Amino acid sequence: MEYGFLSLLPPILAIIIAIITKQTIISLFIGVWLGATIINSWNPLVGFTYTITDTMIPSIADPWNASLLLLVTTTGGFVNILRTTGAAQAFAEAATKKINTRRKAQNFVWGSSFLFSYTEPVLILGAVTRPITDKIKISRVKLAYILDSMGSPMAAMSPISSYGPFITGLIATQLAALSLSDNPWGMFIQMIPFNLYGVFAMIGVLFVINLNLDIGPMYQAEKKAITTGKLYGDHDKLMMDEDEGTEKGNKRNDADIFSFLIPMILLLGTIFSVIFWTGNIGENGFRGAFLNADIVLGIISGFICGSAGGIIYARLRYGKSLVNLFEDFTNGLLKLMIVTLILIMAWSIGSIATTMGLGEYIAHITGSYLPSFIVPAIIFLVGAFIAFATGSSWGVFSIMMPIALPMAAAIDISLPIAIGAVISGGLMGDHCSPISDTTIMASTGAAADHIEHVKTQLPYAIIIGISAATGFLSAGLTQNAIVSMVITAAVLLSILYFLNRKAKKENLKVSLEKTS
Repeated sequence: MEYGFLSLLPPILAIIIAIITKQTIISLFIGVWLGATIINSWNPLVGFTYTITDTMIPSIADPWNASLLLLVTTTGGFVNILRTTGAAQAFAEAATKKINTRRKAQNFVWGSSFLFSYTEPVLILGAVTRPITDKIKISRVKLAYILDSMGSPMAAMSPISSYGPFITGLIATQLAALSLSDNPWGMFIQMIPFNLYGVFAMIGVLFVINLNLDIGPMYQAEKKAITTGKLYGDHDKLMMDEDEGTEKGNKRNDADIFSFLIPMILLLGTIFSVIFWTGNIGENGFRGAFLNADIVLGIISGFICGSAGGIIYARLRYGKSLVNLFEDFTNGLLKLMIVTLILIMAWSIGSIATTMGLGEYIAHITGSYLPSFIVPAIIFLVGAFIAFATGSSWGVFSIMMPIALPMAAAIDISLPIAIGAVISGGLMGDHCSPISDTTIMASTGAAADHIEHVKTQLPYAIIIGISAATGFLSAGLTQNAIVSMVITAAVLLSILYFLNRKAKKENLKVSLEKTS
């Protein structure tokens, strides 16, 4: 049966409710329910039953999906063990003895985020680096900007994070619906160069740090920190109490570097061991092992072994109660339970969209009225708007992926470009939104005023968004990652350089007026 315009109603309703209520899970559920009701001759009771028995339960029962649910929860347990045993703090203390300039300190924060690529590093990294950046007189909002820009963009490109498997799960569902045999993890890797906002949010931080390209409110905040030593405004409401910050960030002050190294070595060693084992490296070679391996199993095993190593070392080294350590691990699991619900609803609305032929319908409309090369930029901008309004990049991934991939397949746009546009849109809107959990965590990790963080970061997010939109236009025309990245970089550097020079000229003018 062809549903035509009706196939648009479930995602549109989900988007509208998400914007109004800021509740992604409820919005997705209502969208799925509406779709199931339409499929079942507009009977809401049968539609409700169909939602549970024919979409949600099969999604949970699928072996691939079930493994992703387990992976996401074990991520939280591992991260919490690092925090509560003081491992993250020990790492920072050992690595920062030679950091003595503002540039070194900021580059250290940027570089250290790669060691925490298994999760958004905003809270842990903020807690362990804030004493360093405070000493070097770096404003709190500058630290928050670095944390935020290296948070979700980093996680969204890391296969060993809750983001990676979540995104891969969405990709796998659509590949199956389109009857494509592509490896979803391979598609995830191919997407990374086309994640233009995510890539250049991270690269943009390097530009800003090393070329001194502070602009707008950030320029004023950094100037105040350098000239007066004040790291935040007199009336700022800090997200974390100064006296409680260290205690909340980690519970041990005497942890040694081995409390960090042991879990990390076990994590990475286990992941690669399982990948080489399940991918049969002996027969398939190094690259073939990754393509054929059970990567989800490897990551789950890595988080469990890494957590176990951290727990055992904390017990033997500090004599900490095993009961308390296991409670810390369990609390970490519980913190990410909401993600499992988002996954289930995402798979469900994808199933409804496929059944109703949504992608084909939108592709037909788009193909009739829009040049195909504009589609990636449109996907990016629509996703950014939804994420800004809801504060959730995951909601955008869930809503837009079932739309973007069938559309791209129908109008002959490379799937990695469409995936990159979806991810980029979610990340941009998330960075601009004051109600985003990542933005709030960045303010908390940096112990900054949340509104000031949003104000100082927003100009960078908009500039990178404009640059990425230009890049997506070129991606639609050329379907070439290198060309798209070069154009995005050129536009970004040009805008930042122009605005930085303008800020310096205005500041010089004000200084001359005061002295005259």
